[in-house]
Amino acid sequence: MPRVLVLDDDGDTLVFLGKLLSMIPVDAVPAACCAVARDAARTMGPFDIVIADSLLPDGDGVELALELKRDYGCATVIMSGFDPPDDGAPKGIDLWIVKPVRLPELREAIRSLAKS
Repeated sequence: MPRVLVLDDDGDTLVFLGKLLSMIPVDAVPAACCAVARDAARTMGPFDIVIADSLLPDGDGVELALELKRDYGCATVIMSGFDPPDDGAPKGIDLWIVKPVRLPELREAIRSLAKS
């Protein structure tokens, strides 16, 4: 079962994503900010995939995802209310999903990234 670190500053979104991820199923660990995500990666890792919102109260979700990928080798997904940049997802980001996310889209993303 893939281990997924889920990062979003909106509590309702974290609960919703947790419910969606439990249907896939994955072992999901929620984090509401960059500091909590970094701590989880250090103490609870390894994670196969990091799913992060692009905008967080204490940092940039894209930069954090790239940092965790560099330090721990996890796959990276940005889940944002914004479209990806015009030139595509930043280098190193494996997938950019625009909210609202649907279960089939999330399931396929997890399956494809967990295998790579």
